Amino acid sequence: MTTEYILYGLKKDEPEYMEDIIFETKNKKDLEDIKFQAIQKGYIKFRVAEYKGEAPNFNNHKLINIEV
Repeated sequence: MTTEYILYGLKKDEPEYMEDIIFETKNKKDLEDIKFQAIQKGYIKFRVAEYKGEAPNFNNHKLINIEV
């Protein structure tokens, strides 16, 4: 199965559990453009998860956290 990338975002002053799924893609290069658009809409913290068809592991240390 192809790797799918899921971009999560958090708006300013929201608690961590209020993350939104912003975008899903199979092309990792798309994430930068979408992240820029999300910043314009008030998102300040992002996380990218890789999905390969397995059950999600929310404790996975490979999750990427990026703060703007």
